[in-house]
Amino acid sequence: MPIVILLLMLCLPATVWAGWLWGDDEPAQVVQVVEPFVTWRTGPAMGYPIFHSSEQGEWLTLLQRKTGWIKVRDRKDREGWVAVADIAQTRDATGERVALGVPDLAAFSERNVEAGIMMGRFQGAPVTAGYGGYWFTPNLAAELWGSQMLGSASEMLMVNANIVHQPFPHWRVSPFFTLGIGHIWVDPKATLAVPEERDNSVGHAGVGLRAYISERYFIRAEVKDYKVFTSRSTNEEATEWKIGLSIFF
Repeated sequence: MPIVILLLMLCLPATVWAGWLWGDDEPAQVVQVVEPFVTWRTGPAMGYPIFHSSEQGEWLTLLQRKTGWIKVRDRKDREGWVAVADIAQTRDATGERVALGVPDLAAFSERNVEAGIMMGRFQGAPVTAGYGGYWFTPNLAAELWGSQMLGSASEMLMVNANIVHQPFPHWRVSPFFTLGIGHIWVDPKATLAVPEERDNSVGHAGVGLRAYISERYFIRAEVKDYKVFTSRSTNEEATEWKIGLSIFF
């Protein structure tokens, strides 16, 4: 259950938190459409249907921004959502192009904070993980992870603290390397004859790729080799791979 709560919290930046952080309270501004038309949607995402369009010369009032979408109102008091990229092509009352901060590849390479949800396999067992990271420099970051693995014989929870090195931060598809330490808790299923609860320290080394998509979103994929430090005569090893969607700020 703790990992589920963590994952729900990490999902928020991609939806609710992003709207709060990127301009829900921007002052109203009036802009004029200069392209042949711009389309309106009923909500701030591509999945919402198009229900209206504004033609060249029409004036729109900008009301609210949520990541890549801006809520607008026309002179007939109709309201809807228009993509930031379309609003960036409009002009203000002085005839100047509207200045909007549209996240791009340059913003991705200069990010300070990122968070994401990833899924994959940990030594054959399904794994779901969430993380948050802070970039001290374009090449070096610290991350905190929480993971849950559901195996056929046990359920595992793991937390990790990682150091990440990204040698080419300005590349759209950028490799990275990670080292970290953490702790794993193993809760065997009650159906086992002799269930044995365990908790052990772990260390890992890994390699991965980040691939920038658009706006504030990118895909992250990685492979990690873990060493599980046990009280037995030999330590255990495990391999994990994950892929998922992340957002940056």
